[in-house]
Amino acid sequence: MTAPELLVFDTETTGTDAQTDQIIELTIQSGLDGAAHAKTWRFLPDRPISRDAQRVHGIAMADLADCPRFGERSAEVRATLDASEVWVGYNLRFDLEIVQAELVRAGVPPLSMDGRILVDPFRLWQRMEPRSLQDAHKRFVGEAFDGAHSAAADVAATARVLSGMVSAFGLAGKGWSELAAIAEPERASWIGPTNHLQWNADGEVVIGFGKNRGKPVLDFARDREGRGYLEWILRSDFPQHVKALLQSLQRSRDSAAWTRAVAEEHGPPPPAAPTDAA
Repeated sequence: MTAPELLVFDTETTGTDAQTDQIIELTIQSGLDGAAHAKTWRFLPDRPISRDAQRVHGIAMADLADCPRFGERSAEVRATLDASEVWVGYNLRFDLEIVQAELVRAGVPPLSMDGRILVDPFRLWQRMEPRSLQDAHKRFVGEAFDGAHSAAADVAATARVLSGMVSAFGLAGKGWSELAAIAEPERASWIGPTNHLQWNADGEVVIGFGKNRGKPVLDFARDREGRGYLEWILRSDFPQHVKALLQSLQRSRDSAAWTRAVAEEHGPPPPAAPTDAA
């Protein structure tokens, strides 16, 4: 069989961490033509699907109950991708990283990148249509503006660009909170102005960064090693609101009361996503 000229592929996942989240759906298409052959796999993950991820792809754990684990199809996936030297994917870096991580977890050698050609339409779009404020002004206001990179001119231009975007994208009926959620939906789970501490789908405060991402903060308060990790955060250059929350945890004798206090001060967890696919 002749190897395909190129393969287009995309993943749906349990979340956005390429090293710890898992693939729940993978499609690989041979060629760019609309009639090109495509194969789709669905996999049952070992970890829950995050609320934000399910909101995007609409796939629930119940939909995957009868699906194989990725490891059961890992050799087939690897062989399929290895059949072409040209790979295409929108925001390809994430999809490639999570496929490689899944292969390693399954005990299958990762895909070789030697001689591989990667074409990412997202990056191509960024190159062909730059996204500077001046570029945005030309697109959404209809003309260039003078004084770019002076604060006063940039502020006025930003205001005009946002007004133009709201009109161009049919967002005139949206409130500011809705616009903010459209622009950065991940912020709904943040506790405070950064992603260092977040709410998970179970209403727990979890670490939002590094190797401990997704782990409940309260778990670290229960043993010496975990408390050492929290002490490291308190000694390091982390935002003040993060340190204040961890200091209040140290003073608290009631973990449930501490979680309620966090919700009262910073807002409660976002509403849970539906348990079934849309």
